Amino acid sequence: MVEIYRKAEEAISRVLLGVCVVLVVVASLGRWYGHPIIWSVDMAQLLFVWICVLGANQTMRRDQHVGVDLLLIHMPARFRRWVMLAHFLLIEAFLAAMVWFGYDLTRLNVERQFSDTPISYAWVTAAVPVGSALLFCSVLGRMIAMLAEDRMERAKGARS
Repeated sequence: MVEIYRKAEEAISRVLLGVCVVLVVVASLGRWYGHPIIWSVDMAQLLFVWICVLGANQTMRRDQHVGVDLLLIHMPARFRRWVMLAHFLLIEAFLAAMVWFGYDLTRLNVERQFSDTPISYAWVTAAVPVGSALLFCSVLGRMIAMLAEDRMERAKGARS
């Protein structure tokens, strides 16, 4: 089930990026020929927000975010895991707050119109709670995997 979700998320990201590129190209050509399509740039910005959110989640899940681990790599493995666990818990607290406040922000923007389109601005601000919830789940998955790996290593060490 998780693998199906991952593939769907990646496919959606690709489609959104493709549509975003097409909208920007169409907007550029429209301006070039003297017939600007005002809403296309706004829609490209909306899609770009969602591309960033989905991309951040995919990057988190793959552990590919930029990090500074100069001190961490010199720590003993057991202590390193405790530091990482504390790090993950801080991230989870931040993401939970972002879900909470992002939901409020989205509710406040339901009636606000997105630029020159009939679309609600809530579609833009919804990226905050949705993206934060996705990231929360990804970080939780990484925490669980790290703890399971730690448990397996301790069990292996006890058998030796």
